[in-house]
Amino acid sequence: MILLMVMLASPPPMPVESEARRVVEAQLRAAPRVEDELSAEEAARIRQLYREAIGQRVERAADAPR
Repeated sequence: MILLMVMLASPPPMPVESEARRVVEAQLRAAPRVEDELSAEEAARIRQLYREAIGQRVERAADAPR
């Protein structure tokens, strides 16, 4: 009974901030991009991060351009 009263009197736990939330908030704070397209390196990096995030195997690119 005492434990229940202590739990009710304490503040609720704070939500855990996720990595995705931090990324979105950083993007919202950043200045808008003036260029319309990504560079080839940016697109490749985004593709790699996305595939890793969804659990697909990512083949490592060679140092030489394709």
